Amino acid sequence: MQKCGDSVGVCFLWRAPSCLVKIKVKPGGSAIICLPKEILNMSTSRLMLLNVIAFQLLWWLCVLSPAHGWEVLVLFVTLLYTWAHLRWVESSQQLWPLLLTAVVGCLLDQYLFRMDWVKFPHQQDMLAYIPLWMMALWLGFATTLNLSMHWLQHRLLLATLLGAIFGPIAYLGAEKMGAVVLTQLPTSLVLVAVEWAIALPLLLYIRRRFNQQMGSRR
Repeated sequence: MQKCGDSVGVCFLWRAPSCLVKIKVKPGGSAIICLPKEILNMSTSRLMLLNVIAFQLLWWLCVLSPAHGWEVLVLFVTLLYTWAHLRWVESSQQLWPLLLTAVVGCLLDQYLFRMDWVKFPHQQDMLAYIPLWMMALWLGFATTLNLSMHWLQHRLLLATLLGAIFGPIAYLGAEKMGAVVLTQLPTSLVLVAVEWAIALPLLLYIRRRFNQQMGSRR
């Protein structure tokens, strides 16, 4: 049994594939209990599935929010979801890479927005920034990089391809629901593909490096 920090709740440490559960053993302390790999795979699969479902629900909520005035609600739900993710799935130390992911994603979308390749029809003209729901969506997306997308952290070329394919698909879906407008097709779609072909492997690499650094400190 190995002592590790003072967080409470369930935690998955990817650097130690045989270690599954981190449980509280005394106030202010915790322990890693290593369980058989079969249990690890089963439990991780369930968590990955829940992570995928949770993010898809969040995506729908975010994309629907502009037309219904739910942006503040979406931000609250996303912050609550992120807190729960850090509390019971990862750890508070993962807050910084989550925020970094959200910032990088928002900056990329901000560039597309300012260059007039992507527009938000419900956004007030005087506002020069992407809307709250898009910021919330990037924060929610950050929770997938160490869980449901963890398997891509060592497959960056595949991540590049998947980003180039599914990034534009997500934007087209959002456009059909009236949340965004791709103003200069097909150029806008190509630029979104380039954005995601760069962003997804980059963000996965950052999370992998952060995990390695965290592992070396334990």
